[in-house]
Amino acid sequence: MGTLLVVRHGQAEGNTVHRLVGHSDVPLDDLGRRQADQLADRLETVGVTRIVSSDLSRALDTVRPLAARVGVEPETDPRLREIDNGEWTGLLPSEVDARWPDLWQAYTAGSDVARPGGERWADVRVRVRSFLADLGTPEGTTVIATHGGPCLLFLEWTLGIEFSGNLFAGVVQAPDNASITTILVPGPRLVGYNDVGHLGEAVPDTTPPYEPVTGG
Repeated sequence: MGTLLVVRHGQAEGNTVHRLVGHSDVPLDDLGRRQADQLADRLETVGVTRIVSSDLSRALDTVRPLAARVGVEPETDPRLREIDNGEWTGLLPSEVDARWPDLWQAYTAGSDVARPGGERWADVRVRVRSFLADLGTPEGTTVIATHGGPCLLFLEWTLGIEFSGNLFAGVVQAPDNASITTILVPGPRLVGYNDVGHLGEAVPDTTPPYEPVTGG
């Protein structure tokens, strides 16, 4: 029997204004670094045997304090990255709406649109499932540091369903920064989702990832 602890990275630069950072390597902000320390406080005694992270620094730096305390060297895997936003990378929702009004309206209405020069959520699903296939059924406790979209894809894999369209417009709220999703394997079996009980005063931003767009 093994346990997967799927962690969304701590708050990073641009998160509070919902900038579409995607594959850009933005760092944790001051709150995100505090969240990383609080995550380490929470998990240092649970018997972590392996840590695998997205290769983007905001994910890797979220688990570095934990790795130092438990003496486990983090591994990196680019399949755990957030969606590639292509030409949307670094833009605010309002800026995307102004330049691609039809695409943005379809996206916020729930469609899985392809970002110009980037990915669809269906593409991210393929690489997350590839990672899970290679991960197999590990023994012990594996911490997986990733991003909001992949966290939802871990959840759908666990539940044996497939979320349609835009993941962030679906029926499940995207997980908060520095949250923990707990999955038992084999099974898989969901034990907890979006657990932020360790954050104390480092309260994450729980607003939606974009404001609904009602016009072109």
